[in-house]
Amino acid sequence: MGVPKFYRWISERYPCLSEVVKEYQIPEFDNLYLDMNGIIHICSHPNDNDPHFRITEEKMFKDIFHYIEVLFRLVQPRKVFFMAVDGVAPRAKMNQQRSRRFRSAKEAVNAEKKAKERGEKLPTEERFDSNCITPGTEFMDRLDTQMRYFVTSKVSQDKMWQDCKVIYSGHQTPGEGEHKIMEYIRFVKSGPDHDPNTRHCLYGLDADLIILGLTSHEPHFSLLREEVRFGGKKDNCRTPTPEETTFHLLHLSLMREYVNYEFYDLRCALPFPYDLESIIDDWVLMGFLVGNDFIPHLPHLHINKEALPTLYMTYKAVLPSLDGYLNEGGKLHLHRFEKFMMKLTDFEMENFQEVYADLKYFNSKRLAKGEAFKANKGEDESKVNGALQGSLEEEEDEGKVKTKIVYEHIGYTPDPAFLEDDGDSSSSEGDGTLKEEFRLHKRDYYMTKLLIKKVNKAALLNQATHYVRAIQWILNYYYNGICSWSWYYPFHYAPFISDVRDFAHMQMGFEMGRPFLPYQQLLGVLPPLSKKHISTAYWGLMTNEDSPLVEFYPDAFVTDLNGKQQDWEAVVLIPFIDEKRLLEAMETCESRLTKEETERNSHGPMYIYTHTHQNLGDYHAPNYFPVIHMNHAQVERVWREMWELPPDKIKKGLCPDVKLEIYFAGFPTLKHVDHKFHIAKEAVKVFQQNSRGENYILDITEKDTPDLQDVANQLLGREVFVSWPHLQEAKVEAVSDSRERLVLGGTQEVQRHAVEHTLKEEFSLSRSFLMTHYHDRWGVNLGHTPILVYAAPMTGRKYIPGPEGKMTLEKTWSKVVQPYALQTLVKDISVYNPGYKMHLTPQEYFPPRTKVFMLGQPHYGSMGEVIEIDPAHNGRIRLAMTVLQEPDLQVVSRRQNQLEDRYMTGYNAAQRLGISSHLLSRLTGTIFLAPPGSLEEMEMRNKLNIGLNLKNNKKNEEVNGYSRKVKEPGVEKTTWLYSDKAVEAMIEYHTQFPELFEHLAVNIGQRDIFHQDEVFGEDHKAKVVQLTEWLKTSAFAKAERQPCGTQALSEATVACLADQVDKAAAVRAKIVKMQVRPFLLFKPNPLQGSTPPDHTVTHQMFDRVVNVRDGFSVPLGARGTIVGIQPAEKQADILYDILFDEAFPGALTLRGPRSALRCYSLHWAALVNISHGARCHNNQAPPPTNVYQRWQQQQQPQYQQQQKQPPQRHQQPPQPQPLMNTVLVDPGVPLRAGGRVAPHNTPGSRVSGNSNTHTPEPASAQPPDPHQLPCPASLRIAPPQGKGGAGEDMTLSQSQSPTRLQGKIVPLQSASDVECVVHGTYYSTWNQILRQGLARPSPHSLIPCYPFVPPHTGGPRAYQLYIFIDVQLAMSDGIQFFLAGDRQVLCAGDASGCLMPKYFSRVVDSETRTIIYPMQHGSGMNGPAVKNRSVVGGAGRGGLVSSNLPNPQQSEVIHMYKNIWSQMQRLDIDNVSLRPGQMENVSLRPGQMENVSLRPGQMDNVSLRPGNPQNPFSCVQPPQNRSSLGRVEVSVDDIFRGATNQPQHISQPPPQPLQHPGQTHPQTQTQTQQPQGEPDIMSLLSAAQQSFALSASSSPTTTTPHKNGSPAKSAFVPTQVIRNQTPRKPKLNGQGHTHTHSGEGGAGSHSYPHQQPQQPQQRKENQNNSQQQQKQQGSEGTARPKRQVRNRLAVRFDQMPNKD
Repeated sequence: MGVPKFYRWISERYPCLSEVVKEYQIPEFDNLYLDMNGIIHICSHPNDNDPHFRITEEKMFKDIFHYIEVLFRLVQPRKVFFMAVDGVAPRAKMNQQRSRRFRSAKEAVNAEKKAKERGEKLPTEERFDSNCITPGTEFMDRLDTQMRYFVTSKVSQDKMWQDCKVIYSGHQTPGEGEHKIMEYIRFVKSGPDHDPNTRHCLYGLDADLIILGLTSHEPHFSLLREEVRFGGKKDNCRTPTPEETTFHLLHLSLMREYVNYEFYDLRCALPFPYDLESIIDDWVLMGFLVGNDFIPHLPHLHINKEALPTLYMTYKAVLPSLDGYLNEGGKLHLHRFEKFMMKLTDFEMENFQEVYADLKYFNSKRLAKGEAFKANKGEDESKVNGALQGSLEEEEDEGKVKTKIVYEHIGYTPDPAFLEDDGDSSSSEGDGTLKEEFRLHKRDYYMTKLLIKKVNKAALLNQATHYVRAIQWILNYYYNGICSWSWYYPFHYAPFISDVRDFAHMQMGFEMGRPFLPYQQLLGVLPPLSKKHISTAYWGLMTNEDSPLVEFYPDAFVTDLNGKQQDWEAVVLIPFIDEKRLLEAMETCESRLTKEETERNSHGPMYIYTHTHQNLGDYHAPNYFPVIHMNHAQVERVWREMWELPPDKIKKGLCPDVKLEIYFAGFPTLKHVDHKFHIAKEAVKVFQQNSRGENYILDITEKDTPDLQDVANQLLGREVFVSWPHLQEAKVEAVSDSRERLVLGGTQEVQRHAVEHTLKEEFSLSRSFLMTHYHDRWGVNLGHTPILVYAAPMTGRKYIPGPEGKMTLEKTWSKVVQPYALQTLVKDISVYNPGYKMHLTPQEYFPPRTKVFMLGQPHYGSMGEVIEIDPAHNGRIRLAMTVLQEPDLQVVSRRQNQLEDRYMTGYNAAQRLGISSHLLSRLTGTIFLAPPGSLEEMEMRNKLNIGLNLKNNKKNEEVNGYSRKVKEPGVEKTTWLYSDKAVEAMIEYHTQFPELFEHLAVNIGQRDIFHQDEVFGEDHKAKVVQLTEWLKTSAFAKAERQPCGTQALSEATVACLADQVDKAAAVRAKIVKMQVRPFLLFKPNPLQGSTPPDHTVTHQMFDRVVNVRDGFSVPLGARGTIVGIQPAEKQADILYDILFDEAFPGALTLRGPRSALRCYSLHWAALVNISHGARCHNNQAPPPTNVYQRWQQQQQPQYQQQQKQPPQRHQQPPQPQPLMNTVLVDPGVPLRAGGRVAPHNTPGSRVSGNSNTHTPEPASAQPPDPHQLPCPASLRIAPPQGKGGAGEDMTLSQSQSPTRLQGKIVPLQSASDVECVVHGTYYSTWNQILRQGLARPSPHSLIPCYPFVPPHTGGPRAYQLYIFIDVQLAMSDGIQFFLAGDRQVLCAGDASGCLMPKYFSRVVDSETRTIIYPMQHGSGMNGPAVKNRSVVGGAGRGGLVSSNLPNPQQSEVIHMYKNIWSQMQRLDIDNVSLRPGQMENVSLRPGQMENVSLRPGQMDNVSLRPGNPQNPFSCVQPPQNRSSLGRVEVSVDDIFRGATNQPQHISQPPPQPLQHPGQTHPQTQTQTQQPQGEPDIMSLLSAAQQSFALSASSSPTTTTPHKNGSPAKSAFVPTQVIRNQTPRKPKLNGQGHTHTHSGEGGAGSHSYPHQQPQQPQQRKENQNNSQQQQKQQGSEGTARPKRQVRNRLAVRFDQMPNKD
């Protein structure tokens, strides 16, 4: 039964009633019931608004099965799983079904008609007709067969389904699905073995389910459904996974308490005992008066117009005058109900008086202007739809005329004699004007709507008795079952409240009758448009003109809103079918039915499935699915009549032994906390909008403030319940007031901390957030909140092996501590014992054939099967471990840069397209095209969205592979980026419809809707058809939508990944038998909750994982690769998109066709990370005790391997590891200093997937985009980004102000809560940090740190130093730390906001792993001496190259680097030292200088330093006295950004002095050739060295200030270094000959010629002449020089060496 708006109304009136829950938050239930018709409709026609939508029957069945699996594993019922499909309904429901089916068929036809009018081309496949979801159709018969196969399969193969009784009631069993469920509940409840504390879960939130749940009087009853989002169009194109879906859980336990509060005033006002169960029964009765599927609503009673509060106030006013309740267990007490209806008449008269006064005033205004109050075109139909038609007629004749108009409109011509008023009708009315108007109004209502020809007492009594009889039938239906199959309410409208009277002595007899057969119902409810779903033998009865039933199947019909607002709420005015005539007509056609049709036209039983160990033989699938060879599903058939009970045998009310005083986990209650309540309009926001009606507000009773020490003594370390009334178990870690915080330390001692500075601000913000959230969402006033409790919520349970060998069930707690108000904390209450076994032996926990997963080495993550517990080896478990060959994903990761989509800003994309940025923004979003007409009509006409829908700001969605929404660092502004695919789609769009772009380019800023004819001209219809077809069939229309910020691999990368996985799958698995201790094994645990199997794991892109959750769509033990990460506020809510190695039923397609039916999204609790185990195994050491040790061990093997391997002459450079979770940015996407988009192009930038901010990263080794060649001015050598001040070097995506982190930061209670705290910084700020300490970036911010060692990405923003903080020492001195999520730690510092160096446990170089602090023997201010440094391992930017050079030659190289740096920065050379670990990185072979080479595309990352766009080597304005800084430590990378992590061992000639043009050097003709692709930069450095020397000799000693405040630029500073990988033509000299340098013809040889300096104009003329000469030569047939593919380093100098 549907009651529109009922769910939203009660949810907003009672704010705590429903809560949004995740999959792991759903409580435990005994029984789960599914009303299947809702699932069938969702999966078969999810989008009725789209006439193009088509779906195959196979896809429907698979989606239905998947949906059932989703719900089953969400709830995991322990005893009963009941699935009920609607069978033949009672005659009373068939009238409503008939109306819906006639309307849906008409709407479908109209939708297709409108689509064709818009020029859309519809698919040729037949549209799915939802009317086939009716008992007796062929579709339902096929579905029934498939459902029985599905249940047999799950019971036979799924262990979770084997532990409960599965009941399936199909369409052949008569009765509505939800009522068949209730019949089963009544049957079981009335039995002797019923458990009164059974926990029920019913899927669905329709009003009848809420009412049905309350009529059961079972206190532990909840309703489940997907999250309800009001407003906007629903997008149900794909059935979501359970992890993706947010659910609403409505608790009837709270509903019972709210109903008690609703009528709380009656507790002391009744002359008889107050009984909550009877109050609930009367509440159910009042809900029927606002309308349902069996009777219409009473006039003027609408839920959205406060009808229910009016009924409640009337009930509270009349009940004290009665001698009992209205509804006595489903039996209506007529005398009491008549008094209630008479009292309700007052409301009706008041409502009419209010409306009458308003319309009277409006009419007087119209008459004053000389206008008659006449109906316009739209109001003619409202004469039928409106409830007040004819109420304002001044004259009787005028009223009769209007009545006749209405009759003509509905096709009814009454006898004029019946229009005369009956004398009796006025006898009971007063003589007043208002009563007379009301009488006329009611008379007109009955005559026009109910078609009563004579409105007299007899007619009104007939209306009253029919309505009251309908109420009694519904009560029987809900409390006792069906009392009559044939009864129905014979009117489309209900009588006025004032006319429902004089029924106290009426008789209430019902004739039971028999249910219709399926075909009888089909012919009674289907329209002629859906006749294909019934046997052809009956078609003539629906369509033939001489058919005795033809009048019941009109082709056109009228709908009446009858005071409603939505079209779907309108009354469908079609005639009620005559049962007798229907059955008589059908008898004549039964002989033409086939055998299959005759079998389908019958009732059938229900099926009860239980698991048996016996194999019952093969079970053949009807279609689409394989045969079940191992059938273990035993079936019992039960007929519906076996569960029917007479009313006197049904147990009603609460069961005697129900435990209401005990708390059941997951079932909220308003008990345990003292509070009061009041009703007010306080705009509580339960859904997406603030409520407009009244809310029940709970006011927690204020008490005296307890002493903080007493609170700490009572709570610290204890397990309590928090978040009343939705109680959740948690463990208290700290308590705090505004002055002091008491924390439970690691050794269980209580630590005291003063609440001041940042800690005080955090306390204030947390308290404010709690108070606001409780009021705005839950309708709870916390009142004065002096004390906050910090607790860790429980995340699940797991068995822990003990020292004595027993497995003990223990609770697991979250690692994140959250604040709660003390007054919402509950302790010392009775809790229901679910009966878990607290202790198990290993033999009980690991029985033979149990599936387990390895969490140790070797074979981490492998699935095994228990063989036995071997007592001879101290409880070790013997396993048969399945070891699989893992694919080599390095092949894919090395190609990722070439495979990933490149993105660019809208500005660059628009420039490539040649359109404005605004036009690009509109066309990639939404823009409308309307049929010809006036502008005023455009909003009312059908509009076509001609945008590409590549972005959706409202839903915060982006399109994978086409668009990205990124956030600029440090600001709230977001930017949309577009990929090459998006640009190509726009190019194709422009090619297909150029006239559209021409028109929009001129008019896009004027309006948002455009006419078809003004865009396309006279041929607009054909063009619109073509445009619509192109929009629907293009690739971008089928691309996956995803939340903004999602990290995702491209389709090309996933396809390559799938290929590699398929190769590894060809290798057969091997079985390894081993003995393992229990603590190294993970067994699938249904009590796991959100606890991950291994909490030390951090999941990354490309990680190999295995599913460890049993009973889900993903098979247990299925392996896959992470290809996407969907962000979330909580770690437990992050979804990982996984490409599994093999396809499986229920899988999704997320990343292109190569991932078809191989993808799924899972939380971390379902995964074991195989790659994590491989990383730990490669360390070849026991698991480290902290993150820093693990970080060292991961880097040490790599360092040792590099030291052992000799350099190879022609070794190909290994591809750099790609930064995980990033997407490439087109070379045309520039970045300013600090990450903002700049007008210049900066190749090689990336968009970080983690922070969703612009972050420069190593560029890909792919050719540059020919459309977006990099601008020379954009290639600059830059320092790390940031302000450069102490404590301001760790840039974050957002400010760390506590105000922005309100409600998200929690204090760190103990140093043991984190494995480390690390701050990242740079050498440029280290001196200041060493002197002044780490400072807060601003007075309102905190010092940002990491709870882990951040990965070194090698980019220009990568941290150069890692500062490890001694948290224990700092906290002992009162310094506060806070956790901000799982990836950030914030430090408040001391009283001045600083963290002094004494709290630094060590400072480590991020590249060389050199410990530079604490200072070792021989260390200077900035770090240890070279001889005494301790290298941990790793590779610096310059690469770790073993030195085999004589010391003089190495010193020469070092001196050269120091000389370049000192002259660039105007420093004394004696004050420059290479950074520790770098001096050994620069080495020479005998007679040659070791090459320091570029990684492909590495130089694309250099960018301009902040603050000085002119001087590429100036970081900031130098101080007046440089010597005051002491020695300056720099690295090779700081001098020249060409050094990489992978050294290139290529022989090069020693550096030669720079030669002026025209001069040659003897050795230039005998250069040693080097392999192509390995450029030599040493000649560049030599040239730079000499250029500085020349500049120093020719320039004054004082530095000339630059106009921007930076020092003057040297004469020969290189300003551009471009990695050229594209074919280049050799340049021609002035005579048209090829200009070739010595050695150029050799493969891979390079030289750097220097031409005479030219003025810009002269240089331009030379270029033009050269191009013209080339064209002339080509036209004259002269042989052109061969194109040569070069891979060289092009160097550009701002000025030439011989310039003065």
